[in-house]
Amino acid sequence: MNIAQSVIVVTAAGCPMGKAISLHFASLGAKLALVDIEASRLAQVQQACLCAGGDSDTFLLTAQDETSIAQLIRDIDHRFGAIDVLINYWQNAELPSLLEPTSVDRFCRSMIEGATPFFIFGKHTASYMREHHSEGVIINLAASYLNPDQPANSSSKAMISGLTQSWAKELAEFNIRVGGVVPLCLERQPCQTDCTLSLPMQYEIVRCAEYIVANDYFNGRMIEAEAG
Repeated sequence: MNIAQSVIVVTAAGCPMGKAISLHFASLGAKLALVDIEASRLAQVQQACLCAGGDSDTFLLTAQDETSIAQLIRDIDHRFGAIDVLINYWQNAELPSLLEPTSVDRFCRSMIEGATPFFIFGKHTASYMREHHSEGVIINLAASYLNPDQPANSSSKAMISGLTQSWAKELAEFNIRVGGVVPLCLERQPCQTDCTLSLPMQYEIVRCAEYIVANDYFNGRMIEAEAG
């Protein structure tokens, strides 16, 4: 896929990783639909994208249910035309350990708060691409520490990998590709005091996302990004 002039939807665009993704694709000439639940973060990212020379617009998501997300997809189509790429960002869906006393309640909350919006964006973007006969790309991205006290969560990474593979099989007949990117290791380094990824790791994840979009043969696979 030619990235220049492609319409790319970035969910959670206001977070550090979302901003890095948005700025990079803006510099490559893509048209960006920046989605977030916080207006102030969206405004900051859009200003940065405009400075990078990109064509972008903000889409504030006030609710994360099916109706709201489906309407947002229609709004993006009205603003930019055919959607080519979805950068689908998995956030804050920490999975509890099996034997915790409150594990069932925590699991349900995690699915509602993190996994459900992620799944809805995948569903409605894929439906849109199928209806418009668009040979699009969905990139599932997990690139934030899910819990500073329990940073490495292989269960969440495995869930994203499983969804990526199953979606790719389901959507192959519609020529819609699905790929995924996760950090090779989510553990914080001793020098880190917050829960954000280092700049080298952010750059590597961005580079992997660009590779998936540009490579028409990449489908149904995950890339584990590692900062060199």
